[in-house]
Amino acid sequence: MKILIAEDEALLLKLLVDKFKRENYEVTGCQNGLEAIDLFDQIQPDIVITDLQMPFSGGYELIFHIRKTRSAHTPIIVLSSTNVEDKIVSSLELGANDFVEKPFRFNELIIRVKRLLETTV
Repeated sequence: MKILIAEDEALLLKLLVDKFKRENYEVTGCQNGLEAIDLFDQIQPDIVITDLQMPFSGGYELIFHIRKTRSAHTPIIVLSSTNVEDKIVSSLELGANDFVEKPFRFNELIIRVKRLLETTV
């Protein structure tokens, strides 16, 4: 299973990539939304994990690209430090499947990924 992770915090991105690789996923990570959009089209991941606020283009644009431009049903988990209800609701209305607030527990995130993949793949 292929995971695309878009996260602008370099250390967190490395931790996420390493953790999911240890779980035997094929993982591609990037630090901005524009690169994430390009990578989505190239690798066609089975699931996407994205932050909302990133340089150049954010998570909203990535979700829009996946859902509207590509009409893809790829599961999307938003990982964000925002606790503003409007932002959470907006990301879900735009097409995200789940929202996980930072800080988060890695094992909980892994379980959420596994559950989404079981129900969609």
